[in-house]
Amino acid sequence: AMVVVASIHAREYTPAEVLTRFAEGLVEGYGSDAEATWLLDNFRFHLILQGNPDGRVKAESGLSWRKNVDDSNGSCSATSYGVDLNRNFPFQWHQTPGGSSGNACGSTYRGPSLVSEAETQDLLRYVAGIPDGGGVYRGGVLPDLRNDPVNDPAPASYHGLFLDLHSSARTVLWPWSYSTSPSPNATALQTLGRRLAWYNG
Repeated sequence: AMVVVASIHAREYTPAEVLTRFAEGLVEGYGSDAEATWLLDNFRFHLILQGNPDGRVKAESGLSWRKNVDDSNGSCSATSYGVDLNRNFPFQWHQTPGGSSGNACGSTYRGPSLVSEAETQDLLRYVAGIPDGGGVYRGGVLPDLRNDPVNDPAPASYHGLFLDLHSSARTVLWPWSYSTSPSPNATALQTLGRRLAWYNG
């Protein structure tokens, strides 16, 4: 399975459009393009075109809106409320120094608690499943097959890929962002990231 989430930051319109065109290319090429046919015959694609639909509506009103539209976390101005959904997921929540903010009016506000937002909850449930009590998520499209999500590598037999598309940084990132220590699958993730960067410039 391949899961791709686009435009979790509301003002990033391009990822939703790129992912839509990718989907159309696969569907329109099926039966006539060998690569599209092979991909659809052998893999399951889960393409989430818009990870922040309410925020997108706000951005389309003309604001440079990044977050969702949750206005329940403090008295922010009409242009600064909301939660940065990309920083609301549970793994190492708020562990990256300078990577998120506890200020409810800040552009990288992580939320009052991990997975506090409905959008984050829905994405997490769909992609990873639900926590088993030990912090490992089971039952989603891409369930975690590790017992320890920090120290155990994903098994070599794991068949799945998750991508989160953004549009502004011109970078390819891979784990970890909260630590300088390499992740258990660091070499494979780095190789994949470098290949993606080489192919798209």
